[in-house]
Amino acid sequence: MGTLIYTFVIYPLTQLMELAFSFGNKIFSNTGIAILCVSFAVSLFTLPLYVVAEGWQQVERDIQKKMKPWIAHIKRTFKGDEQYMMLSTYYRLNRYHPVMSLRSAFGLLIQIPFFTAAYACLSKMPALHGEAFLFIRDMGMPDSLFSVGSFKVNVLPIAMTLINMTSGFLYTRGLSLRDKLQTYGLALVFVVILYDSPAGLVMYWTMNNIFSLVKNVFYKLKNPIKTLYAIMCVLVTVFIVWLFAGRVLSAKRAVLVSAVFSLVYFAPLIVKACQYFIDKPLLDLRDNPKKRFALFILCSVGLFILNGILIPSLLIASSPMEFSGVDGYGSPTFFIKNTAMQAFGLFVVWPSLVYFLYRQRMQTLIAFAFSLLLSFALANAFIFKENYGTISTLLVFTSVSSVDSSIKMILANLAFMLFVAAAIYALLRFKKAVLLNYVFTVASLSLVLLSFVQLRTINREYKEYQRLSAQGGANKKPSPIFHLSKTGKNVILLYLDRAQNRFVEPIFKESPELNKKFSGFVLYKNAASFNGHTLIGAAPVFGGYEYTPESMNKRSSEKLVDKQNQALTLLPRIFTEQADGFSAVVTDPPWANYNWIPDLTIFDGYKNVYAYNTDKKYLPAWYKEHEGIFDVNITSSVLKRNILWYSLFRISPLALRPAFYNDGKYWSPDTNLADVNGFLEGYSALDYLPELTDFDSKTKNSFVNFINNTTHDELFLQAPDYLPVTNPSNMGTSEYKDDSSYHSNAASLKRVGEWLDYLKENGVYDNTRIVIVADHGAVGWEEGYDWNSDFDKIQPGHYHPLLMFKDFGASGDLRVDQTFMTNADTPALLLQGIVANPVNPYTKKSVDSSQKQMGALVCSDDIYMPHHNKSDYVFTAKPGSWIRVKDNIFDSKNWSYEDAPQGEN
Repeated sequence: MGTLIYTFVIYPLTQLMELAFSFGNKIFSNTGIAILCVSFAVSLFTLPLYVVAEGWQQVERDIQKKMKPWIAHIKRTFKGDEQYMMLSTYYRLNRYHPVMSLRSAFGLLIQIPFFTAAYACLSKMPALHGEAFLFIRDMGMPDSLFSVGSFKVNVLPIAMTLINMTSGFLYTRGLSLRDKLQTYGLALVFVVILYDSPAGLVMYWTMNNIFSLVKNVFYKLKNPIKTLYAIMCVLVTVFIVWLFAGRVLSAKRAVLVSAVFSLVYFAPLIVKACQYFIDKPLLDLRDNPKKRFALFILCSVGLFILNGILIPSLLIASSPMEFSGVDGYGSPTFFIKNTAMQAFGLFVVWPSLVYFLYRQRMQTLIAFAFSLLLSFALANAFIFKENYGTISTLLVFTSVSSVDSSIKMILANLAFMLFVAAAIYALLRFKKAVLLNYVFTVASLSLVLLSFVQLRTINREYKEYQRLSAQGGANKKPSPIFHLSKTGKNVILLYLDRAQNRFVEPIFKESPELNKKFSGFVLYKNAASFNGHTLIGAAPVFGGYEYTPESMNKRSSEKLVDKQNQALTLLPRIFTEQADGFSAVVTDPPWANYNWIPDLTIFDGYKNVYAYNTDKKYLPAWYKEHEGIFDVNITSSVLKRNILWYSLFRISPLALRPAFYNDGKYWSPDTNLADVNGFLEGYSALDYLPELTDFDSKTKNSFVNFINNTTHDELFLQAPDYLPVTNPSNMGTSEYKDDSSYHSNAASLKRVGEWLDYLKENGVYDNTRIVIVADHGAVGWEEGYDWNSDFDKIQPGHYHPLLMFKDFGASGDLRVDQTFMTNADTPALLLQGIVANPVNPYTKKSVDSSQKQMGALVCSDDIYMPHHNKSDYVFTAKPGSWIRVKDNIFDSKNWSYEDAPQGEN
């Protein structure tokens, strides 16, 4: 029960406080000022509530004052049951009940949820620890300004109490003794509760008391509202001038923030407009409480279903397995339930409390506002969705650098919302609220039906996740799965997802010792991939040129999933069926059988081929060995908070989406939100490569295909060895030291380098051929390109993968080769000299690089799961998505648009 009350009532307030804190910290880069922003925001938010509370308290005082003489007379004259009966009769004659006396305590009741929220939000906020402000040494600890003997004196709680009592003195002048005792008693209670609390929390409450003091002073002024308006206009003007003069935000963001704050200037006009709406077009709604409440509650519930159930369900249903088993939570429906409770508090509980707190005029405005809000939310969520590419389990978009929309789309979005607003206005103006309620009822029922469909998909995929997880044998300690030969030949394909070619030379420059570790390696710098995502980019790595998007589309009679599985099994089959004495080991084949967790059954029936899933498998063992480095539940903690924010992002107008997204932080004050688990799931396997390797191959020769995601998940690490730590203090010396993807790439090459040393120590380096390759690049733009603006939308960095090669017996420092290559050259590099004429066992065609003479036909469209499913036969790309590149990939003259390859439907 306590959890429900917290989620419904307190949690929405904590999010308001986190938003105010993060906004203040971003604007002013000062934790203390951010606390002031929280206090100011909460004070503004509660001001209308306190006005209502003050009205109720005054009504109670007036009634008590009116009845006091007769109550005193009855108490003097009558005793016992007779007195009770006389008082009850007197109360009834005055339409009064003793319970109504609680109205005098309403101001206190308002403070309880806000104090609880502040305590939950600020008492353990990581962003406060170690931060100083004025005389406060650490905002995350009691201020302890000085000591008397062994007793530490905390000045802030004492100052808070003095300010509180001063405010109470001004507020209770002329009031009853009971009111004065209540005010002063409350001040003493707070000093006891907060005396040993963190300075940040006490400072927040102190500022609340200062604002309360200012509010009480305002009550004594002749025209408090006009004075407040004038002061607010001055403050907004100063803020806007400082915003642009200080250049704390980009010009676009500064304009957006200024536009929002500038609404203060128009407050009188807004008030007059609201009064006009209530008395004219919304008159029927104002005078009909049933219609009014029906409209409000339908829209409130609709917003709850949309934000709490449907949007989270759509998000998770896009890749259920990716959200399954996160930090031991099992089914991803847990996160939907959690978000649903949060949304219920935000869109139903608090709006209902505010709705019933006010009378008909304000209720009319609230009902009208919620009808607009739901209509806008539906339009933005389903009509103006926008394509932001792939999203991580931390709800960060990994394919785009920003979520800004074009001016054209923003204007179209605003025009559509104005049209919707006009339609709702017309319906209410002509007394069609019943029709509007019917529309919203149908919309809400449709949202429920859609949610049910998505939940069924999630539950079905979760069962598949459980089946596939059993294959991986999670929570295992590392033991050898790669069995290399000391006397024969070893061929290794090391696939690093999204590893970036551009980082190799800077990494070797920062760590020259890598030249010795990677002795004999060649870096093919002029290398291209065929897409910017794994679904299309990976198949050519494993299957060669017959599995590029161009070639796969030409074979339009075969399903995509079958062609994907062919590519993944091609090299293991060639090595074990066409080469002499080879066994093959494959790990984590990407999108095997088009499953997020690779379906290893695609290798069943092939002799001497062994398949394993290593991603996540060794994470518990790694955590145990590195105990205390990280919070293992960081991913689930982020999901539990950010899914609701993601829903708000999705329903917001295009112009405001960057504000809600906030570069993937969603206004969380916790700066340690990097996807630690996501990174370590792959890194733990890479780190354990020596433990996973032995040298007692049962066959003469060995082929190993190790697939790893460390380079895909970005995380800042501790240089120079690029090791995972909680708070990296050494970011390295590279020009890319502030880029977390550089850190992930550096860590990967460092760990691979240590494994190569392990191979040398055991005498199997010279008889080993190695290709290190990626499926695609990452960032859209890299240095070193000679680029024509006509090709700006290509963003060639997405198609610039890592490609390194070491042959048998090769040695020497890293050599950079500018020969035009693609990652589809990988099979030919691995097979040369081992199989005289390697043949694709599925198509019976030669496996070679002859098709490279025509260059690489790149598909630039964002095609990734679940855009395609197991029943598709070809990749269907948008027009203008096919670009051919050959020779020098760094010159736009060598890139040219082409029509879609034959076979595409």
